[in-house]
Amino acid sequence: MSSKNVDRLSILPEEIASHILSSMPTKDAVQTSILSKSWRYKWRLVTNLDFDDDTFHDKNILIKFGDWVMNVCKASHLQLFRLHFSKRWNLKSRVSNWIDKAVRLNVRELDIEVTSLSLKLPLSMFTCKTLTKLKLDFCDYVRSFLTDLPLVYLPCLKSLDISVYTDHYINALYKLINGCPLLENLSLHIMCKVNKENYISNIPTLKRLKLTWPHHTSVINKVFLNVPDLEYLCIGGMLCSVFVMEDLSSLVEASVSFSEIIFDRHHLLVELLNGLSGVKSLFVQNVSFLFTSPLPIFPNMKHLKLKNFQHSRSILQFLESCPELKHLYIEEVPELLI
Repeated sequence: MSSKNVDRLSILPEEIASHILSSMPTKDAVQTSILSKSWRYKWRLVTNLDFDDDTFHDKNILIKFGDWVMNVCKASHLQLFRLHFSKRWNLKSRVSNWIDKAVRLNVRELDIEVTSLSLKLPLSMFTCKTLTKLKLDFCDYVRSFLTDLPLVYLPCLKSLDISVYTDHYINALYKLINGCPLLENLSLHIMCKVNKENYISNIPTLKRLKLTWPHHTSVINKVFLNVPDLEYLCIGGMLCSVFVMEDLSSLVEASVSFSEIIFDRHHLLVELLNGLSGVKSLFVQNVSFLFTSPLPIFPNMKHLKLKNFQHSRSILQFLESCPELKHLYIEEVPELLI
């Protein structure tokens, strides 16, 4: 047989075929079953399952497809279970059953982004022994369900990415964090006005923290950071908080990127930079004003990246505050510096 007639797909080792199929959206992976008889059932061993309602025009078709896939999946474990639903379809308990099946398949990463008002998360998700990465983005209708959880214990979870839509959700969030004894990476997207002081502390394993406020609020609240082993901190969105750095003694790198800083809150950025003065690497983005009060001295700063500064003097103010600077990167510079 000539090389032109060799079916190279069919002679691929099972682990390579499974890896290829696992890299595809599940709907596409299933469609490979029509390639040949030998490929009819290969997709059932995929370790990633990815459901996105953008690829379905009808709710019932999506439900039937999801039920069928979860029933015939033969993988011994799942690396990733991804669920992205932007349509407000009433999916009742079906999706909850899919998540529960993923847990029983020893899933390691869950990525759930939904707007369906009928979704109920299974209790098994919050006691999953194999889960290492969890991303949750849904509206506040899940608030009471999370708050009423009898137990949250995720012994292997190292990465948590969650969006917070209501003030009441904060208590549920703390409960979730406290149930993750190995948590290293935490990303919080605060989508609501928070009227009380918030403490991020007593997370001895935390290494990386990202906090973002996408929306402007009239209330300025306090955020207390007491994370002595934290190495990386990223703060962005709208500047709506006073940051009180109680203990960031291990912090090495920080990123500060606000989409907008209104005039009467310029001092909040200076106060934030004061709390970050011990870092070795700093990225600051979107500064449209001159600093009217002195910047802190950054005695350990070796790497500085500045982006989208509208005034050259603001850049010079930073340089004057970094006596040990070794590397400087400036992007989108003011015309006066060109």
